[in-house]
Amino acid sequence: MVHTYLVHILSPFIKKTNALLAASNAEKIEALCAWIAENYDSTISWEDLTKNSGFSHNDLISLFQVYKQQTPMAYIRGVRQQKNASRSSFPQHSLFIDIDKQSSD
Repeated sequence: MVHTYLVHILSPFIKKTNALLAASNAEKIEALCAWIAENYDSTISWEDLTKNSGFSHNDLISLFQVYKQQTPMAYIRGVRQQKNASRSSFPQHSLFIDIDKQSSD
């Protein structure tokens, strides 16, 4: 009797969890992440995320927690930080010639 009661109570949560773990959802989240990587330097709103993914605001939060272990906005911040860090790791070439160094060569 307790088992039947628990199954009845937990059934909606189990169905929701199974739906979140569907392979097509993983593909859609990966496609959205690729879109984020392409558009990280623009303003990205919740409306942009829901429009590009087809998921609701709440489903996006749940799916990102499942597949990325963070919220969508935290993921976007991470992409921006990573892109900015990789930009700053490139050597900076000076537009000016160091005359002292050139004359000693």
